[in-house]
Amino acid sequence: MTTDANLDTGLVEVSPGGEASCRLEIRNGGPIVESYAIEVLGEPAGWASVEPPTVSVYPGSAESVTVRFHPLRSAQVVAGERPFAVRVIPSETPDAQVVPEATVRVLPFAEIAPEILPRTSRGRWGGRHELSVANRGNVPLGLALTGNDPDNRLNVAIRPPQITVAPGATSFVRVRARPRRLLWRGHPVTVPFQVNVASDDTPPATLDAATVQEPLLPRGLARVVAALLVLALMGVGLWYALLRPTVKSLAEEAAQEQVAPVAQQASAADARAQQADSKAQQAVDAVAPGASSPLPTPSTRVPPPSPTPSAGVPAIPAGAESSSRRLAVTARAGTTRTDQYTVAARRVFVLTDIFLQNPQGDEGRLDLVVDGTTVLTVALNNFRDLDYHMVSPIEVPAGRVISLRANCRRAGTTLDGAGGGGGQCRDFALLNGYTRAAPVRG
Repeated sequence: MTTDANLDTGLVEVSPGGEASCRLEIRNGGPIVESYAIEVLGEPAGWASVEPPTVSVYPGSAESVTVRFHPLRSAQVVAGERPFAVRVIPSETPDAQVVPEATVRVLPFAEIAPEILPRTSRGRWGGRHELSVANRGNVPLGLALTGNDPDNRLNVAIRPPQITVAPGATSFVRVRARPRRLLWRGHPVTVPFQVNVASDDTPPATLDAATVQEPLLPRGLARVVAALLVLALMGVGLWYALLRPTVKSLAEEAAQEQVAPVAQQASAADARAQQADSKAQQAVDAVAPGASSPLPTPSTRVPPPSPTPSAGVPAIPAGAESSSRRLAVTARAGTTRTDQYTVAARRVFVLTDIFLQNPQGDEGRLDLVVDGTTVLTVALNNFRDLDYHMVSPIEVPAGRVISLRANCRRAGTTLDGAGGGGGQCRDFALLNGYTRAAPVRG
């Protein structure tokens, strides 16, 4: 072999964001001057360099080059050992290349970025917050989460109190601040508190937040009740003083108008009856006793009620077809999954109604995306069944995509008979509307 190459060490240690190097000695055992091209192989090649990348060596002599390693300070460069090799290729005799090998060890570093949202919550019974912790280091971190109130006026509960975050990942935790005493009336009170994030590898981080405790009885409630009571008393007085006599007088007049014709008819009937009785008595006295027949009683017909027309139901436009699509998303906790529907060719889907279902009581976020634009975002823990009826329907052209995207933070109680095991969010969307032919472009 005419070429020999050796590294001066078998292990190189480097810190992310820093730099480390080793020496490579190349010896030319051939009879002519040889030019060598040098390159680094393996995973470290992305953040390694050779200075100089080419070198010429005279026969029987040796030259040295420097192999430098400079990984980024990023969670993408995980701590640990990685093998690498340096390939030395002679320009005159490429088949005589040599490849010495060694190992580079990336040292660990830890860095976290915690955030609590919202910074200030409101409520009569307490406030809800969400704590997010991003691991920007290159090693997994175990974190302990605690909450405290300097004035001891709140119960701060964090679930779960301990988490492990992988490099480059972000974990979300629920924070509930509940007042120790209820505020019945008065002005809202702002109560501050703190959330502490501690780890063995990083300095402790403290986040400031607050909750605004609102009174159970709104301000001005006594004035509203007093005003309503005064209005009620005034209404009663107005009824007895003005309206009742007027209504009574109008009712009496209406009754007299209705009774007057009947009274006149009754008087005329009585007169005719007395005349008939008188004539009958005269006939009995003159001829013989006879039976009298009763007079027929007039009957009153009540006209039947007229039928009530029923309201018409609006139909879909002429030439359109009713259409419904159901999107279903199943995602494990801490992941995001998507289900989608693509509008058929030469058709336009007109979306008129959206029905969302969260039967398990999952927690997280649900997005409805139409052609890359998010048109609806809801928190899963705010509903089980939710429906929207569009005042202005959404028209989705042919070939465009409607997507249902679920970000599962915590799965609820698994439904009976649901496949795939527990620990998974299962959320659905029913899209109602109709399809019509797409307009033909000239």
